[in-house]
Amino acid sequence: MQAAQKAGSRRILRLLYGTLVVLCAAFIGAAHWHELRSQRQEALDRLGTVAATLADQIPARHPSLLMEKYGAAGLIIRPTQDARYFLVHEQLRKAALRNGLQAPLLVVAADERGRMVVIATSEEQPRFREPAAPWGSDRLSTEAVRRMDDQWILAAEPIIDERGAVNAQVLARMPVTQAEAGAFAALLRHIVVALLLFGLAGLFLLRSVGHWVRQNEADRIALAARNLDISDSIAYAGRIQRALVPPASAYREFFDAAFIIDRPKDLVSGDFHWCHRVSPDVCFVAAADATGHGLPGAMMAAIGCSLLNEIVPAHAEKDPSEILGMLNTRVVTTLHQQGQRRGGGDGMDIALCRIDRAQREILFAGAFRPLFWLHDGQLSVINGDRQPVGGAHHELDRRFTCHRLAYAPGDRIYLFSDGYVDQFGGPERKRFMSDRLQQLLERNLAEPMDRQAELLEQAFLAWKGAEEQVDDVCLLGIAV
Repeated sequence: MQAAQKAGSRRILRLLYGTLVVLCAAFIGAAHWHELRSQRQEALDRLGTVAATLADQIPARHPSLLMEKYGAAGLIIRPTQDARYFLVHEQLRKAALRNGLQAPLLVVAADERGRMVVIATSEEQPRFREPAAPWGSDRLSTEAVRRMDDQWILAAEPIIDERGAVNAQVLARMPVTQAEAGAFAALLRHIVVALLLFGLAGLFLLRSVGHWVRQNEADRIALAARNLDISDSIAYAGRIQRALVPPASAYREFFDAAFIIDRPKDLVSGDFHWCHRVSPDVCFVAAADATGHGLPGAMMAAIGCSLLNEIVPAHAEKDPSEILGMLNTRVVTTLHQQGQRRGGGDGMDIALCRIDRAQREILFAGAFRPLFWLHDGQLSVINGDRQPVGGAHHELDRRFTCHRLAYAPGDRIYLFSDGYVDQFGGPERKRFMSDRLQQLLERNLAEPMDRQAELLEQAFLAWKGAEEQVDDVCLLGIAV
């Protein structure tokens, strides 16, 4: 038990810790992504400012004059060789140094053949008239240029003379890795902080939450053990209940054919079927619905079944209405329901038949339950009395009506609780209702009893669908 508690505690702690790690990693990843975007945009804005400032500071005619004076590449070999070049170079150098740029700042212009070439650079070694294409500029533009790719961030500003003509461009560039260096430094800081926080969180989980988890796990295991005991008790009660009700073979020994549909809502049922053979030609059968379902209903059903086993053999000559009257009196006295004005509603609805094969006669009495009778190809409904067996809401001395039915060979009777017809389902989530059950039986009157049972089961499950079963179901069909 202790090993299971420790293992469960460790699993929960690992789950909590892993959840925190995933959430923190997701947060750090999102923050890093936003930081990268912010750093790139900030670098682009900064380069744009640098390029715009230099474009305003550099004399507009200097690039043109330098190209006119030096007509071939490589003629300027040091920054101090020409005063105009030196002035432009110094402005570029100081701007690059001031802004910490790794890539050189360039002034580019179009040569006599329209190719973009370098006029001046912030580097110590001049690149005069070298092609500018590798640095991302292929033409002069009258508008400022801002762009980014996977490797470079580029800003270009036109140098415009007093006539409004564009003589050259200032190119400010930065490697993406340089722009993202700050974001990666922030990521490292976040990871270090997260590791510290996770260390503290681990200590907190081990000391406080771990204790709570272990206690909760112990309570859960104890509750599971109690539930197992209760489940075992209910399962044992189910075995006792199944021992009280007759098996399906008891009906087949007396009748030509019979079926039983028994679907408890829980492990045990408040509905039960019952039969007792009085003689070779006389048999009592019943289907009852005790108050409630689950264990309370099963206890009430056990009382009803036991009382029937006691009353009927001692009064086998009486008709079902008299048997129900005696059963009512015994239920009320057994449960001490006399004189109760509130509560005391425990009882049962029951349909009871006495079948005499020698006389070909069925005697029926019902307490809130009907009898469906198939005779000469017609299905008739014989309703029982609108009063239950047991309960303090009605008088103690209750009288029930006895219905006498003369049957013919091939007739069938159906006794059932209200769980089948009260089931919610269908396309509009309504009750199944007795009329629909009657129509279902009428459509399948020619089918053998076993096949009828299959069709009734299929219809119930199809109607219920994904809905929860609302009550216990018991349906007894007999070919008399």
